[in-house]
Amino acid sequence: MKLLNMLWISHSSLFGSARRARRSDKARLQPAQRPESSVIQILYSSTKRFVPLKAGLPLLVVTALALISLPAYALEQRKFCIWDPVGRNGPVMTFYSDVIPKALAWGVKIRFEAYTEETDVVKAFRTGKCEAAVLTSILSRQFVKFAGTMDAIGAINSQKGLELAIATLARSRAGNLMVEGDYEVITTFPVGSMYAFVRDRTVDTIEEFEGKKLAILNDDPQMKKFADLASASKVNVTLSTFSDMFNNGEVDILIMPALAYNTFELYNGLGKKGGIIDYRLYYGMLQAIAKHKEFPEGFGDKMRSYMLTRMAAMNKMVVDAEEEIPSHYWIETSQFVKDDIDHFSKRVRMALQADNVNNSTALKLFWKIRCRLDPSRGECKESPGLLNNHQKLLAKKQEEQRKAEQEKKKQEQQQQANQRLAKQRQEQARQAKLKLEQEKARQERQRLALEQQKQEQARIAAEKERLERERIEQERQAQEAKQEQERIVLEQKRLEEEKRLLEQQRVALEMEKKQLEAEKRSLWDILFGWI
Repeated sequence: MKLLNMLWISHSSLFGSARRARRSDKARLQPAQRPESSVIQILYSSTKRFVPLKAGLPLLVVTALALISLPAYALEQRKFCIWDPVGRNGPVMTFYSDVIPKALAWGVKIRFEAYTEETDVVKAFRTGKCEAAVLTSILSRQFVKFAGTMDAIGAINSQKGLELAIATLARSRAGNLMVEGDYEVITTFPVGSMYAFVRDRTVDTIEEFEGKKLAILNDDPQMKKFADLASASKVNVTLSTFSDMFNNGEVDILIMPALAYNTFELYNGLGKKGGIIDYRLYYGMLQAIAKHKEFPEGFGDKMRSYMLTRMAAMNKMVVDAEEEIPSHYWIETSQFVKDDIDHFSKRVRMALQADNVNNSTALKLFWKIRCRLDPSRGECKESPGLLNNHQKLLAKKQEEQRKAEQEKKKQEQQQQANQRLAKQRQEQARQAKLKLEQEKARQERQRLALEQQKQEQARIAAEKERLERERIEQERQAQEAKQEQERIVLEQKRLEEEKRLLEQQRVALEMEKKQLEAEKRSLWDILFGWI
């Protein structure tokens, strides 16, 4: 948000220039050229999104009056795809929003679309979704090599040199240098000096970069060459991943401007042991690339000239960002280390020139600027246009040595990779064997468990059958017992009945006996009586 607020300051410079444009346009105004009210309505709807509320009305008036000199049909609508890490409300979008009223005065109605991933901007630009794109010079180099060489390491080495370079290239006669094929660099926006952020502050010379993990942003050929010559390990990053990778320790060294310190919270990666080497490697650039046939003649010259007027605002942002970094993070370097970095930077530049990555014309221009500002420099004794034979042979020998070392290192790495692969395969075979044995053991356990389950089921079935037989036997015995009980009851009844009958018979016999006895007594009585 601090960066966003700083960018809004630049709006104030617009109003003065817009009022001057109003007076000059009004002097040339013809009655038949007055736009209809619908144009002003369109203008208002397109500009109010980018201007703070309290500044909206003055800006509307300025831009509307600037349009008076144009017929309604003269406006060409063009779309800019802009990389902004924050999005549509980010600092880059805000900074470039001042271009909208200027472009209207030049006959172009601009619409911005923000992208948080820079590679998506390139895709959109190449596929025709926009007529212009705002990118870092790392990715703009593929469209215009001259402009992409502006961030060559050590090529521009001072603020005065930067301002002189941009002022030189803003001249109309230098416009052809900014055009390559169908593409033209219409603005260059310096984002500040590029410093080496290191997680270990003892890494404060190029020699100590050896073996360290260096971030390579968007496959940047310059940083790849830097890593090769410094014998550092390359780690590919993008603008959406570099901060997390640095803060998490996946990267040891990160080349970034001071603006990135707070924006991407790089203090988390610096911690207590890290620091920032206080010597500029090069200037980082944001550049607007346009398909120049899609814009009016001279549009690029006007854009470059206007951006030149914003240099003070740009520089203030950079200075403020550097002052926000705590002083204890800056790693002070000696003059010897600075000279060593300069020598190393030249090696990188010359190697990239030999590889046809850096534009030779651009390098020569920046050499002239360095020597104009400081003629005492050792490099100013002879023109860098072409290397002499000794330098060529030396460069060739160094390149061959480097390639031989790289090949040897590659072979060693390949051998180590083969050894790691063999160990990995052995480990995989061991793991596979172990897994197979574990699988067999598991299957055996399953088989035993299944057999046990079957045995248990058979036992349970047998037990159920036994219990069923016992139940049936018990039921049979119970039935028999019941029947026996019934038989006994019947037998008892029969016996009781027989007993009753016998008792009746006994009683009857007793009665008969008594009767016989009675009769017998009577007979004796008669006999005795007769006697």
